[in-house]
Amino acid sequence: MKLGVVSLSLRFMDFPETLRFVGEIGGKTLEISTADGVHNGSLDFSDQGRRALRELVKSEGVSLTSVAGYSDFTLADGVEVNKQLEGIRWYCQLAADLNVKIVRVMGGNPKEGLSKDEMVDNIISGFKRAVEIATEFDVILALENHGMLVNDGPTLVRIVEEVGSPILRITMDTGNFCWAGNSVDAAYEYFKQVSPYAANVHLKDFVYDNNEVKFVPLGEGLLDFKRIFKTLEDAGYTGSILCEYEGVGDPRVLIKEGVFTQEEIVTDIKNATRRSLEFLQSILEG
Repeated sequence: MKLGVVSLSLRFMDFPETLRFVGEIGGKTLEISTADGVHNGSLDFSDQGRRALRELVKSEGVSLTSVAGYSDFTLADGVEVNKQLEGIRWYCQLAADLNVKIVRVMGGNPKEGLSKDEMVDNIISGFKRAVEIATEFDVILALENHGMLVNDGPTLVRIVEEVGSPILRITMDTGNFCWAGNSVDAAYEYFKQVSPYAANVHLKDFVYDNNEVKFVPLGEGLLDFKRIFKTLEDAGYTGSILCEYEGVGDPRVLIKEGVFTQEEIVTDIKNATRRSLEFLQSILEG
């Protein structure tokens, strides 16, 4: 398994600096973020920018595993669904242009007036159309357990199985199940349920602080990563393993409120990311 980093966690570093840093700490691959303003606005996704980005990634010797896409198919409204499908096409085109085979996607957020079953049905319908687009680009869509709606094993498995296409797989995030209120024991069970469908893995660790999840560097929290790796191996997973350290809170809020400077946030995240990769390397080598 190839070790790497989710670039969103290093959002306050310019992208060339991010690539160099990941390579320096032993990372081999990266999920590239598409969030607004990420990497200090240093990412250019124009046609010319994409060509330059391919050359930059090649020169640094760090590959791109996945493109971080965003989607929300919880509504059945035709105009909104078409808007989401246009977004899926853009992410898939970007992935193809960057020679990337995976686009991370999301199910969506709860909507007032709709039951969970109704929203999940809408998500299934949306992804049945989305996989047709992804097929055009020879790209896999990897649905992340994220937010409060699509963040348990049975829901993820139901969506993937009812869409019924090998083009829709799962991005398994090890911290998000408990962030959404599930117990650690439940999370381990969900890891078993979703691992056979995994095409992408984000690794997070955490502790509880006043009954809330607080993310910490890998190996310094509650999760047993040897157990998680065994679950993935038993399921036949051979893809990338991406560290995603999110820090002590939303960095935008912390900076705005004057709790930390941007420089202090970057230092903390770099140090924690370095420790996380060192920890992962020790597991794989042991």
